[in-house]
Amino acid sequence: MNIIKQISAALVLYLGFAYIAQAKPLTAQQVEQFIVSMPELTAIGEKHNKNKHHNIDPSQPLGSSLKQMDRQGPEYADLTQLASRHGFSSVEQWADIGDRTIKAYLIATSGLSRDAVEAGYQQGITNINKDPALNAAQKEAILTRMAKSHQRNMDARQASEQDLPAVRPHMTVLDSLFD
Repeated sequence: MNIIKQISAALVLYLGFAYIAQAKPLTAQQVEQFIVSMPELTAIGEKHNKNKHHNIDPSQPLGSSLKQMDRQGPEYADLTQLASRHGFSSVEQWADIGDRTIKAYLIATSGLSRDAVEAGYQQGITNINKDPALNAAQKEAILTRMAKSHQRNMDARQASEQDLPAVRPHMTVLDSLFD
């Protein structure tokens, strides 16, 4: 049973990355529509999330919030109206564009190139291998987790890089929104 769960989880991750990789790049208009919706999103959040603590997926904060709402409730209804008012075909499209905008913004503001990320990963491998406090099994376990995490990060980064041209013209406004 455990192997079935692992295979299922791997398949979900693969399909998720396949979807991201096949998605069309964002347009500047989509990013602008999302930005214009942000003040209203803040107001909806303040209205509905007083003292609530969600288990939000940081890689998809808006999409995972919608999943938790399970397409129901007053907050979902308010978000659906927000999406419609701002020209999105659905609240799910709004959340997808928002999540992609946020990811591209984070890459743009990280100041790290793909080469720098790769160099940091390689340095981490070197540090683990040189650590005398770790035995071989511990090193192998850490390096395996690091490799999986690094691959997920690089895949997500590659998928988000296609959205950078649409996000870059809006960096000043996004900086003020995410401060």
